[in-house]
Amino acid sequence: MLSDIDQLFADAQKCNRCFAETEIHVPLPDPKNGKSNVLIMFINERPGRVGTGKSGYVSFENDDPSANHFRDCFKQLKISQEREKVFITNACLCYPEINDYKDTTPKIREIRNCHHWLRKQISIASPKLIVTLGGTALRSMKLLFPNSQQLKAYRLKDNIGSVINDTTPWIYPLYHTSKRARLHRTAEKQKQDWLKINTILDELTAGTSGNN
Repeated sequence: MLSDIDQLFADAQKCNRCFAETEIHVPLPDPKNGKSNVLIMFINERPGRVGTGKSGYVSFENDDPSANHFRDCFKQLKISQEREKVFITNACLCYPEINDYKDTTPKIREIRNCHHWLRKQISIASPKLIVTLGGTALRSMKLLFPNSQQLKAYRLKDNIGSVINDTTPWIYPLYHTSKRARLHRTAEKQKQDWLKINTILDELTAGTSGNN
């Protein structure tokens, strides 16, 4: 019997909200992901052909530059030893299986359509913290949480390092781990941004403990 999250991805493979009858590729969640009550949900942009296209999984263990840097940043975190408390996904779950397709930034329509799946993932995984990677994932959160004044005002280049705490769960926006994003935010600066996740999780878990 499939878990709730695995059933969700099986259903998503039949989705025709964005590309009508065109076949789509929906890579599966990493088998190492937690299934529910995770501490962090990482949200990337959309599956890439190089990594997920080969492995079939949304994972930082894929062999591509973005995943490699993701893995390097993640290894700094205390939670890296508790992989079952982490869930990795994308703002948009698929890309179309069409000739000569190149990785493209999702349109607003695609982001909104995929909220159908993202809301369910958040509900099932029930993270305490969402970490967005890049502008598309941040834009998705702004649309998903329209009442958040902090999100509405948030700009990566101006507010990097700040956590959004007027949402449930909290949201911590980061730059994407791609080579292109590292032209705007160096690898070393990104690693420093990631280290703040340790402090945020300590604050969140301390708050939870205090309520018991």
